[in-house]
Amino acid sequence: MAFNRLIIPLLGAPGARLTGTKLKENLTNAEIQFNSLAKLMDEFQPDGIFFMMDLTVEAEALGLEIGFPEDDNPYVKEHPIKGPDELSSVVNSWRGVSGRMGVFAEVADKMARELPVKRGSYVIGPLSLAGELVGVTDLCMKLIEDPAFAESVIDFCSRVVSEYSRALIDHGADMIAVLEPTAVLLSKRQFKRFVLPYFERLRSDLSKPLIYHICGDTEHIVEPMGASGAYGLSLDSMVDLKAAAERVPEDVFLIGNIDPVKVFLQSNEEEVERETAILLEKMKDVSNFILSSGCDIPLETPPENISAFFRAGRNYRS
Repeated sequence: MAFNRLIIPLLGAPGARLTGTKLKENLTNAEIQFNSLAKLMDEFQPDGIFFMMDLTVEAEALGLEIGFPEDDNPYVKEHPIKGPDELSSVVNSWRGVSGRMGVFAEVADKMARELPVKRGSYVIGPLSLAGELVGVTDLCMKLIEDPAFAESVIDFCSRVVSEYSRALIDHGADMIAVLEPTAVLLSKRQFKRFVLPYFERLRSDLSKPLIYHICGDTEHIVEPMGASGAYGLSLDSMVDLKAAAERVPEDVFLIGNIDPVKVFLQSNEEEVERETAILLEKMKDVSNFILSSGCDIPLETPPENISAFFRAGRNYRS
């Protein structure tokens, strides 16, 4: 059976190369970022587009110090919360949507007014934001040794993410992708306790579809992810999408999962086309499949490789 496949790669950073701008400029200036996204739209005509991925926006708004290279992803330099006192300080200083959250809300607004496709925004997931506050290793230890404290941090982070998500929706986002990379480190039991309830709460708080994106090998948590109420699961390249399709409800989209580094960044056009065709053939009978990258496409990805991906997607006939 043939399906009219949507093609929506996680395509943001390469737009900076198309406009000759630095990544930092795009992540700090709404006009520059929107121009890069508009250039991506003109060049590749995807069926949907997300704004640029940045996992430090929420942490920075909470007062954490950010390392910000000119042309690489920003990162959190410190993880200040060691116990309840530091948590209380951060909670009491939180004043709602602030900092670069406003930049990304403005990008969402420009996308809503000027881009004629489905427009997506990103937020960090509550667990991963808690990992930025506490430190990922320390948070994982707290989940075992002091779960009540860990839950209090995640609960606050859930509130922050919800407020930011609402602002993005108010500015026109059609869908929100929740980026929860730290969740891949958890067992299935831990995922159900420390991650899933907060996603479900976020889903019930918001009026738009949520995409669940967790990097890495999520084979062990695919089923609870699929039962989360997510509109779609964005799964990384090491996950067998066809096998996942047998474990996920048919009304949940499976989004992915061409390798962003080995294929998009490091291969040539012929290899990109071949890998894309292989995935499409594998998924040809899966109606709830959206062709995409496994994760964010790297900044230095050759535009001709992105074109080859779209060409293969559009030319495929089962």
